[in-house]
Amino acid sequence: MSEFSRPDYKRILDRVCKLEIEKADGRKSRVGDAKIANIAVSTAEKIYHGFAGEKGNRTGEKVIMYCATMWRRMKPHHPELFRSDTPNPWEGVTRKKRDKKIKGHVDRATVYSFAEKAISEGRGELAVAAVLAFEWLMRPSAIGAGYAAWNGYRGESAPDKIIIGHRKNKQRAEHPLEYVEDDGTVVKLYEDAEKILAAAPHYGLSIVCQRSGKLFGDGTRLSQEIRAFADVNGFTGFTLDQARHGGMTELEEMGLTEGQGRVLSKHKTSSAYRGYAKETEKRVLEATKQRRLGKNGS
Repeated sequence: MSEFSRPDYKRILDRVCKLEIEKADGRKSRVGDAKIANIAVSTAEKIYHGFAGEKGNRTGEKVIMYCATMWRRMKPHHPELFRSDTPNPWEGVTRKKRDKKIKGHVDRATVYSFAEKAISEGRGELAVAAVLAFEWLMRPSAIGAGYAAWNGYRGESAPDKIIIGHRKNKQRAEHPLEYVEDDGTVVKLYEDAEKILAAAPHYGLSIVCQRSGKLFGDGTRLSQEIRAFADVNGFTGFTLDQARHGGMTELEEMGLTEGQGRVLSKHKTSSAYRGYAKETEKRVLEATKQRRLGKNGS
């Protein structure tokens, strides 16, 4: 697995191994003590229900996904250990339908209002983190892990761009910050964002890091600090995730095609991209205009 995914896979698979399920004779045994060849669809369903409960949950879905992945990848290497009468028992598990929580999002005005407040309170690193999430669609873990460095912002190799990395899928993105009109006029594309960057402190090589110069890391510390700051400064509930989801929603509100949106967000697949944009009133109105009037109405 990729370095980013390994800890979560290990955590889930360790929990699967520790789970005790009831055998045909009524006794219970650890899943990790069973032979792989003894895992049939019925056994896989018992394991799934041990995590999903009555209503289903995200952990149960991860168990199916991760175990199915393990089966596909390891069977070719160790065919003698796996069942031959079923391709992949995990693909036969019936999942329980669950009500998925829809993550919130914030608009441009809220992001920049938060950023200006953070700068005025001496927390410029939090301000620029919110802008990186909204404008350049960076995941919180990538921001905290230093995937946006100062030398990538109008650096020597690309003085008219900001270069960032997407930690999860190893994508590198070069976002133009300006372009030149035919008459020679330079048009700034992220003027508001660059004002925040200009006001942000340079604590280290990364655009976002602690006062000590150390990174926040790829965990939740940066997100927790932003949430805490937001809650005591009139932005209750504001999160980095909401800022990023707001940026993704703006792509759709502006009428970009899926291909254009993926170029900016660096999502590798359509399914990964589609889940982010929220069904806002503006999106519904623009879709209605295009349907009824044959134009975007922008």
